[in-house]
Amino acid sequence: MKGFNRLTVAVVATSLLAAPVVYAAPASISSPVHAMFAKTKSTTVKLSLRNDSGSAMEVRVGDKVMTLDPGKPVTLNLEVGTRIVANSATPNHPEGSLIEEVISDHNGATIIIR
Repeated sequence: MKGFNRLTVAVVATSLLAAPVVYAAPASISSPVHAMFAKTKSTTVKLSLRNDSGSAMEVRVGDKVMTLDPGKPVTLNLEVGTRIVANSATPNHPEGSLIEEVISDHNGATIIIR
């Protein structure tokens, strides 16, 4: 009789503890709804452009056109994703060619245009 009582108590205790676990939602899965309403944080990257082509050249940085004098570095603070495009043709870069698309890994880098 004693074995029967212990077995009964064990079965009842196991069923009471297991029931909430069966209906519990996994905690490691995040809801995709939060991603839709999350605020995006723009990251600014500081980099330098240096024209080593031997002659002045124009580049378009985002919507702004600027002239790079040969040998003089220009320091810029740009947002990630900003495109730097050749606005004038040089021997190595035809007009409209992409020189750089800013990524966060290039923070503090010097981009040399030849």
